[in-house]
Amino acid sequence: MTSIDQVLHRAWPASALGAWSAAWIAGRCSPDDVVDTLAGSADRHILLDDRPGTPDSIAAGVLGLLSLLRDAGRISIRLPSAGDPQGLPPDEATTAAFAAGEVLLIDDGAATPLALIPTEHDGSCRWRAMRYRSEVPSGATVLAGDIEYELRQSISTTAELITKIGGRTATMPVDLRGTLRAQTHRHLVEVPPHDDMRATRMIETAAQVESIAILAGEAGAGFGATAAQWSSGDGELRRLVRLAHAARAAAVNRIITEFLGTTW
Repeated sequence: MTSIDQVLHRAWPASALGAWSAAWIAGRCSPDDVVDTLAGSADRHILLDDRPGTPDSIAAGVLGLLSLLRDAGRISIRLPSAGDPQGLPPDEATTAAFAAGEVLLIDDGAATPLALIPTEHDGSCRWRAMRYRSEVPSGATVLAGDIEYELRQSISTTAELITKIGGRTATMPVDLRGTLRAQTHRHLVEVPPHDDMRATRMIETAAQVESIAILAGEAGAGFGATAAQWSSGDGELRRLVRLAHAARAAAVNRIITEFLGTTW
């Protein structure tokens, strides 16, 4: 493992929390397993409770998160991005979810769902607990086979992006391979042992597709000589990221459903 592999914390802590908390609620893992998994996302976790009627307080790390999830009837992960709100209604919680890129929705028996939204700050992961003002519609039905097919089709596009990042050479530069490996590891959601191999494939492919798209954008990979070609290329990068987000959310929710028998 290279040094860059060691220093990058995993992205998507809400997705990991959703999968592992579902396994915990179902009696398939211990609270310590959830704590250990989230340690890969940040050195420290802080819960900020922004629910109406709740005193402004900070709960103690991951244990505070588990206390909110202990009696959950349903949970769901959403990864909203520009052009794809994933069914989230206008709300302060949705605005925060867009800024963070993900939100874990919790049906805790109240009239409206609770939202857990993570943001990274100074090496810590700060979780905001927010109550939606209205019901959140069920997520759009995503056929796993269709989205997995789209992911596979996108592999050829990402292969072309690699050549644009690394130059038109026969092999990828060593430093680029290491950076790509580290970024893919960062975007790979760690999930508990489960039986849905399609969900596993979707999570792995989404990490690869998104990592290449991000590196291509950061490197300013060329997409042609005209402004129209550049605009088209930039749009393709955004499409790949949206696809990766939709696939990751669908896969994690499939795992949640495997453990809890339901999601929304």
